[in-house]
Amino acid sequence: MPKTAYTAAILAAIDVEIAYLSTFLDGRPGWKQISANEYFNEEKNLKLVSWILGPGKVNAAYGTADIINKYHPDIIVNVGVAGGFVKNARRGDVAIGTEYAQVDFNPFLEKNRPSLAPSPVWFIEQAEKEAEKLEVSASKGLIATGDFFLRDSRQKAVIARKFNPVAFDMESGAISQVASAKSLDFISIRTFSDFADEDAPALILERQKEAKINGIRKVTIEHSPVIIAVKALENRPDAPLDKAE
Repeated sequence: MPKTAYTAAILAAIDVEIAYLSTFLDGRPGWKQISANEYFNEEKNLKLVSWILGPGKVNAAYGTADIINKYHPDIIVNVGVAGGFVKNARRGDVAIGTEYAQVDFNPFLEKNRPSLAPSPVWFIEQAEKEAEKLEVSASKGLIATGDFFLRDSRQKAVIARKFNPVAFDMESGAISQVASAKSLDFISIRTFSDFADEDAPALILERQKEAKINGIRKVTIEHSPVIIAVKALENRPDAPLDKAE
């Protein structure tokens, strides 16, 4: 594998959010698994590193820092589930992050608020194309993050008024902060497992029951972000063309 391979770290909070990656790449031309969590595509000059961070902002931040120090990625991609904020959205619809905010970080001095860089335009545009090919409804916009499971309509309404997000999760903002500090590209792609309201716990438990019955590699709601991320990376602007093209 060349030292100049474009390297993407694909990170998730829990196993079920990223388990499909190995299955997807196993059946995809050009991909070879080179270690337990590393994959390489010679034609695309692309290396993928997968990692499970654990839930919440602290796990996300120190795990991301470890990944950066160990693998020196060119881009960090976060995949997983989130609470949807998009009107009339359905479970399984996708949020493509364009920018990020930590809703529970309120410093006394505004200058102490961390600067979170926006996602690269090329990835946003390519992710939209890949979602359309999958016939998955995708909304792009701000992804809000907090260190709590959002399941309250009133709290959701407050966050909606202040941040106008397309989704809420517990990791994206923290990963973005670390990536921004290290001047690395970052994007988060999330599928809606619930809608951050009182019904969210029941929907999450239903999804966990599905996973136990069918196996984590067969729970299709988590597949879309993984597929979109891989295909977007394969078609990045500097990627070599396929031999047939």
